[in-house]
Amino acid sequence: MSSVDFDKFSESTLDACVPGDKPPPLNYSIKCARRKLAIVLFFTLTVAETGILPFILFYSMHSGAHINDTKTLIVVTCLVGTYSSYKIARRSWYLFIDDRSHLRRPLGAARFGPDAFAVLIILAMAGFFLPLIIGSSLTPVSVPVVDMALSCFMIVFCVPLLITGIWPHKLKVPFRVSSMPPYTGLPPAAYTLVEDIVAVDGGGCVEFRQAWRIRYEHSVIMRRIVRITSIWWGASGCLFAGAFIAIAWTTAEDIGYGIGWGLPWLWAMVSGGLTVRWVRSELERERAEWASPDVHKIYNLHIPQTVNEEMVAQKVNEYNVYNA
Repeated sequence: MSSVDFDKFSESTLDACVPGDKPPPLNYSIKCARRKLAIVLFFTLTVAETGILPFILFYSMHSGAHINDTKTLIVVTCLVGTYSSYKIARRSWYLFIDDRSHLRRPLGAARFGPDAFAVLIILAMAGFFLPLIIGSSLTPVSVPVVDMALSCFMIVFCVPLLITGIWPHKLKVPFRVSSMPPYTGLPPAAYTLVEDIVAVDGGGCVEFRQAWRIRYEHSVIMRRIVRITSIWWGASGCLFAGAFIAIAWTTAEDIGYGIGWGLPWLWAMVSGGLTVRWVRSELERERAEWASPDVHKIYNLHIPQTVNEEMVAQKVNEYNVYNA
């Protein structure tokens, strides 16, 4: 694909070439060995880095070797977050610098325009590292402050999900949010997170962004899935994070540390399993009821696009018609 000409914008139009007997496909699947391996490797290393490693370091040094809390927490702070930081830097390379970055960036965005996930993950990581650094820098060190790291990450990450889920397409901001232009009603944050993660990290590129937009605009059930998912993760994340912080400050240090670094992962795994199961059932219902006028209702996101991006949208529509 040729480079995008950002001086030639056209208003995104509703795509007419949508199959009548089934939802428009997303043209993306994780059911391949390479993508499955990448997902397993990512989650394994992430859980090991911010779930298992802090446990091993703290309890082995604090309770086993009887090293003072200052040295213990300094070691934890120095090692935790290394893999996550590498993944953020690698993602930034793909999004801004790589020769194919123009294929991954949001619809209508300039070259160095970040997507919503890039901004949110940086803010969430700041919320993660701030308690770590402060807690290990105090004299004496504060274990409860360090225990707040994952909970603060949860709050920063989940608040946008909750707010946009409660008021979908109602909130407007004076800056771009992924493919959504300024002063456009924001969809639930799960929409932009799925779009950004699959397009950049998953290699779905602009083709997935277009296919995801078309599916969302044409399906009532998909819009419901995105909204309920945003509300669930946002509300449960903020609620449990607050509870974890309260426990960390009202229990013994050893117990509070285990709660603060262990239960957030339990919440994420249980919520992830419930989400996958529910979304699969809703997708089956969407496919079964697609012919119903109550399911196939159009909602225009009003996303301005470049000429090249409109061409990609047309190709996606042609693919949908051909495979109908």
